Amino acid sequence: MTGEPSGLDTEFYAVDADVSTAEFLAVAKVYARDVVDSYDLTVDVSALDWEVSKRAKRRAGAVKYRDDSPETVSLTWEYFQEHGWGATAEVVRHELIHVHLLNEAGDGSHGDAFREWAGELQTSVTCERFADPNWWVVCKDCGSELPRYRESKLVKNPESYRCAGCGGTLYSREATGSGD
Repeated sequence: MTGEPSGLDTEFYAVDADVSTAEFLAVAKVYARDVVDSYDLTVDVSALDWEVSKRAKRRAGAVKYRDDSPETVSLTWEYFQEHGWGATAEVVRHELIHVHLLNEAGDGSHGDAFREWAGELQTSVTCERFADPNWWVVCKDCGSELPRYRESKLVKNPESYRCAGCGGTLYSREATGSGD
């Protein structure tokens, strides 16, 4: 894992939130090629499909793959709109690590190898919540709160589940607004 930080020069590629999705993806792919070249990643940026998700709420990006072979990199439009190009460039690097590790070892997890590469490429291992949930599942005993975006079985029937942290009783409530 060697390389120069030139692949991290996000300002050179910076685009504003008013660009089209096509322009956004074009810039993301050019940036991805520079990162791949700078860090000698086993990723063929041109062989991947690149798409924008306008529905995702819990993730800033994703790699879709079949039989341990990466096929598509998906970037979340709302994340770009809220956090800008610099944060989205970090997501591009994050997803490139997934593709690289799938190509090298068939492992798309956030394990030790991922963490090592994340440090090298100055990207985080996880994504902070950036969209407001529609529901909260709350533990009556310890007070832990789980954001939920869909009306899942857990949201509909929280009494059928227990808190993973303390084993306490759960209840769900509809979110009341921004930041809840």
